[in-house]
Amino acid sequence: MLNNVIQNQPRQKLLFYVDQDVNEDITKKICDMVDHLAVSRSWLLAPPRVVTVDTSVGGELEIYSALPPMVLEKDVDRKHLDEVEDVVEAVRKLSESEQLVFEFELDGTYVGTIEDGEIDRTLRVGLLDEWRSHLNTLI
Repeated sequence: MLNNVIQNQPRQKLLFYVDQDVNEDITKKICDMVDHLAVSRSWLLAPPRVVTVDTSVGGELEIYSALPPMVLEKDVDRKHLDEVEDVVEAVRKLSESEQLVFEFELDGTYVGTIEDGEIDRTLRVGLLDEWRSHLNTLI
């Protein structure tokens, strides 16, 4: 599958972080969530990792870019979508249980929010549903 992915294929970083003040307990729960995600499956490039953003904490997942003019094989693109959906679901669960607000960015561009376990329209429709629709159009 990856044999056909160009070695120098550009990559993007999906960043997710808490958009509110956090204490040590919340920081530990976020780190535990990211660590659990990292060992929960086989990742195409690398597992998500814990990152700090200003005075907050979150995680980062690296994926191959499919932004034009770049094109990915459908199975590679599909695997990345599956990975991103796993990340979003883990963040959603933590957001719900701890009443947290998480922001998501893709290479520095805002792509949505999860607040108190609710995935906003921007993330759900603008990123995930659009990505699924794109995959459905590929041969």
